[in-house]
This record gives sequence, structure tokens and C-alpha cells, in this order.
Amino acid sequence: MLFNMNIRDILIILPLLIMSLSVHEYAHARVSTALGDPTPGNQGRLTLNPLAHLDPIGTLMLVIAGFGWARPVMIDDRYYKNRNLGLVLTSMAGPLTNLAITVVILFIFKLIFMFQVVNSAFIASFFQILQQAAFLNVMLFVFNMIPIPPLDGSRLVSAALYKRPDLLIPYNRYGGYFLLFIILADRVLPMDLFPLGRWAGGVFNLLAGLIL
Repeated sequence: MLFNMNIRDILIILPLLIMSLSVHEYAHARVSTALGDPTPGNQGRLTLNPLAHLDPIGTLMLVIAGFGWARPVMIDDRYYKNRNLGLVLTSMAGPLTNLAITVVILFIFKLIFMFQVVNSAFIASFFQILQQAAFLNVMLFVFNMIPIPPLDGSRLVSAALYKRPDLLIPYNRYGGYFLLFIILADRVLPMDLFPLGRWAGGVFNLLAGLIL
């Protein structure tokens, strides 16, 4: 949780997290717009300005609980030629953009190692910030790909169940409560029910092994 960190780490991590969440939401807005939906543009979401994407309560929760959220991008899937495919593409745009950011940072790491400039004090500090950004974006990717509503990964399940409203309706209706229960239980119970850090670490190490 952020309040357990020293002020230096907070000043690094919080802006990185806010920027990563903003890029995530911008990606949703950009893809929905590309598919013919004017709603994100009409609501001012086609911007990387964090003020357009941050949710006050979600940002506060980042500080006091260690998890939070940005303001979801509103879309109108009636504009999509293929509604089901459009919803999947729009939903996957956010987490895949976070994953792409991590991949780009890892390639920057490779360049730093190739030119052996990490011994510079400035480069060492820059490297540390990039490392934090890479891991935060992996965490956002992993978290949002969990197939529980309202997370982006749930769109894949919804697409598979679109002909089964008897399963789809309760899945979408109660998924958010289940997700909240898991997160809160993980905070208070003496067991790791939601090992997001381990999952993200596994993805990060896999990408690093492939690129570095």
C-alpha cells in the first residue's frame, strides 16, 4: 500500500500509476473510436491528460487501499459492425497497451545494457524509474486480464457466452461483488488469495527472458 512506502517511492510510483491508467483508458477510447463509435470523443476521452480519466474515489483508493481504478470509458457498441468482436477489441486495447509499454521499456533496458551506461548516476536513476513503470504496467495487464467482471478479461468470457444469457446475465451481475470479496479477503486473511504480484512477476520475468 502506498501509505506504507516512503515519500520518495510514492512520488515515483503514484505519477507512474496515474499515467499508466490514463494510457490504458485512452487505448479503450481510441479503439472504440476507430470502430466507428463517437462516444469517447464526445465525452473528451481521446486524450492522454490524466484529468480526463481519473476517478476521484478510485484515485483515493489507490492511496489508502493499494488498489484503485480510473473512470471507465463509455462506449456505444451499436456503432460496431460486429458488436461482439468490437467489444473484445475495445476491451483488450487497454491491457494490451500496458503490456506493450512494458515490452518497449525492456527493449530500452537492452539498449542500456548494450552500451553499458548503467554506471552513470543519471542512467541508474532513470533505469529504476523505468523498472517501476515496466512492472506497474505488467500488473495492470495481469489484473485487467482476470476474467471477472468488470475487468477487461471478462469480455472474452462474455463473447463466448453471448448465446447463453442464462449464464451471461448472472456472470456480469455478480462478478463485481466476487472480485471485491476476493480483494478484501486477500487484505484481511492470513493467506495469499490474490497473488497479483507473483502473477505479474512471472509475466515480467518471461518477457525479460525473451527480450534481454
